[in-house]
Amino acid sequence: MLPPSLWEYQPNWTLLTFNILILLGKVLGSREHRYDYYPSPRPKFLPGGSNFTFHQGDTATLTCGVMDLGTKTVSWRRDSSLQPLAIGEMIFSPNTDYKIHHPENSFYWNLLIKNVQPKHADTYECQISTGDKMKRRMHLNVIDDDTFRKPVINISGLFHVDKGQSIKLLCNATGAVAPPDFIDWYKDGLQLQSNEKKMVTITKKFSYATRKMSSELEIKNAQMSDKGTYTCRTSDLQVTSVNVNILNEKPKIKRVPEGDKLQANTFQGDSSGSTSGHVLSEKFLFIVSTLFVVYLILWSHDAS
Repeated sequence: MLPPSLWEYQPNWTLLTFNILILLGKVLGSREHRYDYYPSPRPKFLPGGSNFTFHQGDTATLTCGVMDLGTKTVSWRRDSSLQPLAIGEMIFSPNTDYKIHHPENSFYWNLLIKNVQPKHADTYECQISTGDKMKRRMHLNVIDDDTFRKPVINISGLFHVDKGQSIKLLCNATGAVAPPDFIDWYKDGLQLQSNEKKMVTITKKFSYATRKMSSELEIKNAQMSDKGTYTCRTSDLQVTSVNVNILNEKPKIKRVPEGDKLQANTFQGDSSGSTSGHVLSEKFLFIVSTLFVVYLILWSHDAS
């Protein structure tokens, strides 16, 4: 049993322990609050290209730069496959052509493809392991000498349009390796945009298989002010132009009823026949009159 002097200090020890626990709770709580107040920055992609072109046999490099990666990881995936090509610097593809190039203290996690071939041409994704899976898509084009072709561009459609009708022009552009990234329309040097109020519509579609991009320009209820030079220009600087004329009004054609046509034809035929018949009648009367005069002269001579 404790002496009376120690019994007197026992409540003080309990109070001290209680105060220490409260102090620890405040310290831990303030530290947790401090971490909430300064959250880790969200990763973000550095600016980079979305279309890469290499010759067959080259080492293709698809660049992907990420800032503020923190504890997250960067992975690569081919669009035609659900399996990842690489996570971090570890390659998961059985194809040994792939490699990740990540210089020390660098923001870049580039995908290298050695001895690139047409079979590697595809869309690739660089992903960040965030909850919403941040990703950047890019397309790889591979130039094969056997399939390389000169770019082609042309505009088709009606170049003479009646006032009030629609102008419809179609621009087809084929790239050497891949379709152009975009097509822009211009009228007399000014760029055109889709505008519902002005009844201007521009639609686009493209195909990697044919390396072609098409853009259709439609202007409804064409007016005289829509006459001019229309130009189609692609991202790889292919350019072509056409002149569009607006016809103010249609030529007026007088329709004649079928009955009137028949009467007119009959009248013309009768007129032509009567004229020729009249000429013959005059010649016949002249001959008859001449013969009659000769007969009278001969008759008077015999009578005398």
